[in-house]
Amino acid sequence: MMTFDEILATVDGNGNGILPEGWGQGRALFGGLVGAVLFEHLVKSVAGGRPLRSFSLSFVAPAAPGPVSLRSEVLREGKSVMQALVSASQDEQVVSTMLVSLGAARDSAVAVAGPAAPSMPGPEKSMRLPFIKGLTPDFLDHFDIRYAKGMPPFSGSQAPDFAGYMGFKTAPSVMTTAALIALVDTWPPSVLPMLKGPAPASSLTWTMELLDDPATRSADTLWQYQVHTDQCSDGYGQSRATIWDGDGNPVALSRQTFTVFA
Repeated sequence: MMTFDEILATVDGNGNGILPEGWGQGRALFGGLVGAVLFEHLVKSVAGGRPLRSFSLSFVAPAAPGPVSLRSEVLREGKSVMQALVSASQDEQVVSTMLVSLGAARDSAVAVAGPAAPSMPGPEKSMRLPFIKGLTPDFLDHFDIRYAKGMPPFSGSQAPDFAGYMGFKTAPSVMTTAALIALVDTWPPSVLPMLKGPAPASSLTWTMELLDDPATRSADTLWQYQVHTDQCSDGYGQSRATIWDGDGNPVALSRQTFTVFA
């Protein structure tokens, strides 16, 4: 089974990559890995070393294990900021697109601190989500997910939302933005704790904004995560999450529109 590093190594910057077996999520490949592969192609093709500031990712169609065609296009490049579009296709069908904004740091007199980390039990006192083959998604076998607040999916909770810790079981050789993209999407839609039994659910669109460079952290970091549901009705919901490093420093803001078939 391919490791995260091995998967990203198949992305050659010339439009080629491999989506692996063993990283599935229902009938599709794990969306966080698709996002990581898209960003890796961007870095190897046109990104030019600027830090990621934000991306908006649309899951157009289910991605499947096998070869993937990757395409990037610079929409505009200025002195500090680059905006680009990257897409992934299989069998001539676009499966995902990512609109990306990258920007070099600049001097500024304005500084406003990001959100403070929540008060919650430490990782050693949190509930590790077990991997159960045939019951939990295959991709979870590669990650260390621990619930510190709230309930796991399908537990019949009276309320949505949760908080906890996330990391790789086998850490990549170095921490990268692509690795953080994969980690953040390991968490399920925020309303799944309210369901009493398994039901299909998936992300429709995903936006993430970077407050700091994740590459300055260790690859074996257990990142902190907290999500809030804004609303859910008619089978669609919206949620917002914050990500902190192991020391409680804010690193990213995440927002998703998801679908729930229950």
